[in-house]
Amino acid sequence: MFGFNSSLLAEEKPLWEFGAGLSTLYHPHYLGSEQESAYALPIPFVNYRGKLIRSDRNGIRGLIYDSERLDLNLSFSGSLPVNSKDSEARDGMDDLDLMLEVGPTLQYQVYRSDRHLLRADLPVRGGFTVGDEFMGYQGWTTNPRLHHEMDLSRWKLTTTLGAVFSSSRYHGYIYDVDSQDVRPGREHYQSDSGYTGARFSTGLKRRIGDYFVAGKLTYYNLDGASNADSPLIKKNEYFGVSLVFVWVFGKSEKMVSD
Repeated sequence: MFGFNSSLLAEEKPLWEFGAGLSTLYHPHYLGSEQESAYALPIPFVNYRGKLIRSDRNGIRGLIYDSERLDLNLSFSGSLPVNSKDSEARDGMDDLDLMLEVGPTLQYQVYRSDRHLLRADLPVRGGFTVGDEFMGYQGWTTNPRLHHEMDLSRWKLTTTLGAVFSSSRYHGYIYDVDSQDVRPGREHYQSDSGYTGARFSTGLKRRIGDYFVAGKLTYYNLDGASNADSPLIKKNEYFGVSLVFVWVFGKSEKMVSD
């Protein structure tokens, strides 16, 4: 997690590292929300470079297939819960629970040099909520994207650009309005599957001895989304910001090629 390379070519690193840190976020409550909130969250740091399981800045990954250009792994993601009392559009509706996402990610290496990496990613994940119904399935989502990394000597610049598509069930968990939730200005709505929106992000990260710092700026655009008519979509574009500081206080003596 949050490793730093002096170059994008393979090098020897500890098999595992662990530590702790703080992540600060400023993001919308959900895609399309008028309200945005700031969060400060303690985070664990786990960086494991095993042959079958890896944990890094992209989350926990289980390697299914690995070749020179093509990788297939099992990846994880998620989103924070939303209290509907804090959202004007969702006021009186059920809260949005913590959502965990898991599924395969296909990665194709388009270009690699000592300073640049260009990769095409295709993750497909199922969403599962953790709340009144533990691990309730909420449909699938995918985010095909281009991923670019550039080594700036002391810093690494990462940029991604892609679109998000989701099932009607996944969209419905966020954008549906049932009959009991109808009120003036919030009519009944049933979501469709299809285009969710576009996402662009750029970020810098740096490892300084036993410390790691990173920052990322993300732009979201929902123009043309398949559920643009949902009364819960109030805003079509906005930015999100995240900052991370980590202290690494433990590492393996065994070194592996990363």
